[in-house]
Amino acid sequence: MYYTEESEFSYYGKFRTYKIMEGDTLQSVAQSLGIDARELRRYHNMYCLVADLIEHDFKRYSKFLILAPEKSISDANEVIAKTPKKVSLGKDNKLPFLPRGIDKEYKVKYISNVDDQSDVMEMNVRVKWLATDKNNFHLFEINRRSVYINNTKPNIIMDELALKTAEVLYPLKIVVDESGKWIDIYNYDEIQCRWKDKKKAILDYFAGEVTEKYVKKTEYALENTETLFKYLTSDYFLRTFFNGIHVSYTSTYSIQNEVLFPLEKDEESKYEIEQKIDQFLDQSNLVRIEQKGHYVATESEASFETDPWTGNYNAYYFLDQHSYCIEKVNLECSIKYGEEVKAIIQIESLKKE
Repeated sequence: MYYTEESEFSYYGKFRTYKIMEGDTLQSVAQSLGIDARELRRYHNMYCLVADLIEHDFKRYSKFLILAPEKSISDANEVIAKTPKKVSLGKDNKLPFLPRGIDKEYKVKYISNVDDQSDVMEMNVRVKWLATDKNNFHLFEINRRSVYINNTKPNIIMDELALKTAEVLYPLKIVVDESGKWIDIYNYDEIQCRWKDKKKAILDYFAGEVTEKYVKKTEYALENTETLFKYLTSDYFLRTFFNGIHVSYTSTYSIQNEVLFPLEKDEESKYEIEQKIDQFLDQSNLVRIEQKGHYVATESEASFETDPWTGNYNAYYFLDQHSYCIEKVNLECSIKYGEEVKAIIQIESLKKE
């Protein structure tokens, strides 16, 4: 190192400086000193003469680099520690999916709006990884509990009936592909066996024509694995959490994508979106993914001469930087044709005591 206590120029004599040698670059000096290049440039530019400001690198005539006092080195190291960390992608710029060992509980909230009518459902959902096969398909167990509707435990017969029949599904075991997308139900036979006991209890507890219709609807859903899978595609948690975001991205950390979401009754709403990853971890050291786009009308909708259907899709995923497991999700999507239908899904991991 070439330091000078007394500069050739009287102005620089009052600073601790580094004498720039031929062949030096800002990056090479930063590496030699063990100080981040951005911090070196920032400190130098605070005190140097205007003509000696460093832009991308040293000027051809640069003689001295002003350094922070020795006592500020620890402060500089803190600055370095706080500099954003770049998100690391895998082979072919793929966002890794490493679910092995995951066992997390999430607080989940659904907010459904139809014009001025709003309903809120809250619950806790546990997601547990069970196994991974040779084809890199993953087996997960899903459980849910503590369900509240509009801030109270279900006390309306229809709500109670819906929850009682839904209990037969849990614990639910599902198959998830290597992109993190839910593709199949694993424990269909087990659910069928549970239904025999659950059905009797429901018919004993609830009575009437409405109950019989609800039981018949449930039995149709449980007729085979295909009907059950179709029935569960309307589950907001499964569709949001296992959304297949672990795919390959471009060098700019983004892709154009198409998302389907069960917003319309018995139909999938389609959205064209841009899906992008922030290149740096956020302040909580989480990987942030944004999905943003608009509703795509079907051919039959587009054929009408009246105003077209419209809608938006916005989602933010926050992932653990090591396991790439979801820590938090905020999703909002809507369609509008006459009345507006909107769904908001919020998922956040609960910290273990």
